[in-house]
Amino acid sequence: MNITHLRHVAIATPEFERSRAFFTAAWGLRDTGAVLDGRAFLQTQLDEPFQLALVHGSERRIDRIAFGLGSPQDVDAAARDLDRAGVPTIARPHNLVTPGGGYGFQFLDPDNRCIELSAGVTMGTAGASDPVPQKLAHIVVNTPDIDRVTAFYRDVLGFKISDWSEHVMSFLRCNPEHHSIAFNAAPHAAYNHTSWTMASIDELFRAQGRVRAFGSPLMWGTGRHGPGSQVFNYFIEPSGYVVELIADGVEIADDAAWQPQVWERKPEFMDLWGTSGPPGAEIREAMAGLPDPGYEATRV
Repeated sequence: MNITHLRHVAIATPEFERSRAFFTAAWGLRDTGAVLDGRAFLQTQLDEPFQLALVHGSERRIDRIAFGLGSPQDVDAAARDLDRAGVPTIARPHNLVTPGGGYGFQFLDPDNRCIELSAGVTMGTAGASDPVPQKLAHIVVNTPDIDRVTAFYRDVLGFKISDWSEHVMSFLRCNPEHHSIAFNAAPHAAYNHTSWTMASIDELFRAQGRVRAFGSPLMWGTGRHGPGSQVFNYFIEPSGYVVELIADGVEIADDAAWQPQVWERKPEFMDLWGTSGPPGAEIREAMAGLPDPGYEATRV
């Protein structure tokens, strides 16, 4: 299906204004000022028109996960492929009304999440804050059926499996980055965390200082993961979502030469440096998330 990258994530925020302030003043994203159904659209340094959309909502839930395709023709071909596979479609290919426009469609994945594929989006002007995340790196979601959802993204959407963390997490890629989406086995579907790439380890620490000065404590880190090898810091934003800053991760230039590894779930592989300690109860609870029933009939 030739999915190119993770385009954006939209999440419902019970503390809309406080979350908006966090992601701009602390996290360094730029508010585009665009308004659609009361949503806020925020940019990274990537020239995507936005990479995070904040939606008013009474409870935390994933509103949409969007991926890019190469051309409008790829969008139409993908829609036909998903039809043949019997995948439920929310909206047929159409001109999108979110910032940057473009041409795309929405469908449901096996956990009832709204997924969007799009192309032809007008690129925006990258955010100017310093240090600002280069891009949205990946999203991790909880799933009650890790085998089913992993197989769907691999066999239907064309992602490649990069690694496993025992039979608890699967890491999937659609480009040279180690993973653009990962799945965590859990009792229910939910948001786990999003991860944001900094240009360097030095930039990661500068960003960490800004977040802590904003009043948000470091919840887990600093360390270096086994799967993906990213240097990491984790925080919890005002609506209760876990967000991660990363730097210096693995890129997989040669698919044929890469052999997925099954990492043991040991502290020394969660953090290769041994500097972070294990994640505490508060961040584990936040990563578990609230049960997310999935797609709600909203404007697409």
